[in-house]
Amino acid sequence: MSPRALCGSPPRTTRSRRPSWTFQLAAALLLTLISLPVASAAPAPTPAPARADVGDITEYPLPTAGSFPGEITTGSDGNLWFTEVGIRKIARITPTGALTEYQLPGDDHSPFGIAAGPDGKVWFTDISRRIGNITTAGLITEYDLPADSGTPFAITTGPDGNLWFTEDPGDRIGKITPSGKITEYPLPHPGSAPESIVTKPDGNLWFTEISGNRIGKITPKGKITEYPLPNADSGPDVITAGPDGNVWFTELFADRIGKITPKGKITEYPLPAGSSGPDGIAAGPDGNLWFTEQLTDGIGRITPDGDFARYPLPNAGSLPVRITAGPDANMWFTEIGGDRVGRLELDAGPPRADLAVHLSAPSSVRRGAEYTYAVTVTNKGPFAAADLAVTLTLPRGVAVTEAPPGADRRTPTPLTWHVDALGAGQLRVFHVTVRADQRPAIIAKAAVTSRTPDRNRRNNTDTATTRVFGR
Repeated sequence: MSPRALCGSPPRTTRSRRPSWTFQLAAALLLTLISLPVASAAPAPTPAPARADVGDITEYPLPTAGSFPGEITTGSDGNLWFTEVGIRKIARITPTGALTEYQLPGDDHSPFGIAAGPDGKVWFTDISRRIGNITTAGLITEYDLPADSGTPFAITTGPDGNLWFTEDPGDRIGKITPSGKITEYPLPHPGSAPESIVTKPDGNLWFTEISGNRIGKITPKGKITEYPLPNADSGPDVITAGPDGNVWFTELFADRIGKITPKGKITEYPLPAGSSGPDGIAAGPDGNLWFTEQLTDGIGRITPDGDFARYPLPNAGSLPVRITAGPDANMWFTEIGGDRVGRLELDAGPPRADLAVHLSAPSSVRRGAEYTYAVTVTNKGPFAAADLAVTLTLPRGVAVTEAPPGADRRTPTPLTWHVDALGAGQLRVFHVTVRADQRPAIIAKAAVTSRTPDRNRRNNTDTATTRVFGR
């Protein structure tokens, strides 16, 4: 499925085998919208085994029928966050299964895409042509897209510290800064239907075109390159950065998993089960790719070499759609048909994070003028990093005029921010504005550390230094 039947976008039924539950769920959504109870606590989850083995699945039923959980991500608070398309809510679930839901204001909302932002907030798309964010405390802010914009669908944090999203319908890639400024980039071909988007370590963003049958790449400056798939009507759907340096994606209509190299070479792997409807895909901390199978109610695994394994869900009609690596080193997924969130146990070995910090600033400034540092922390490892401390040390006499909230101290001692969790592949950006004094050069140092245990201690710490010259 594409959950688009729930979000109001035209369904893409290029195969006669497209299931009738697309229409059943759409009808269920309409019934749900008639009455919207505010739920606060989830029923008891399906019991997990006393000793979990690799592939064991635990499911957490949501309290409201017709919730239709969509995208899911790991937040900066070390919990899982997901959208509830059918009841206009953003939800949080802890690794132990405790659920909290947050109602969006108004009656015209349908959130779907969700991602951890560079500012510690969780950002989401809303088909009412809005982009929103929610703090880990539940405070919601939304930004209207321009009147001629398309419908925002998927969203991710970009390498430039902004949020990037797809517009379908609309055939655009959009960008929104953490302060709400929006820029849009039209795709070269109408009817492309950009579906999913992800940041890759090459510093670009990669996206799928489910109707255009292409994989696209866009630079942070907006330059677009497209790569057509080898076979027509493949339906490239969800995309993720792989552990091998390539980008991996599902082919919803062709029942294949694909990968594309940074130079654009595409390889495809047919699913052994045939008509399974692969949808969501994410890299796991075990070094493999994990994906959902909508039509056969399963979770699949593919190694970077192309070997498959499959884990069936306990209930028919679950319709798993999206999947992500959780802060507990397991895979978490949503069941849009079963109104459940699920967890699949992994054995990925000892926790391993690989933190990096980058410090940027102008090369020179006028003495007495204000300028801004950007401290960017990235987790390049396969596991979530926990309990991070990020510091920026400035020399005495350099006054801080603006800094993100939560800093422990100001100069001459370091500014320090504490981050509960940084998921695999995620980044955080801290902008600090200072006023230059009269010295000829200002030397600043940024550092990051984490308490995540790692045999290689250098993986959990990094430093960066920059020099700004006065003129």
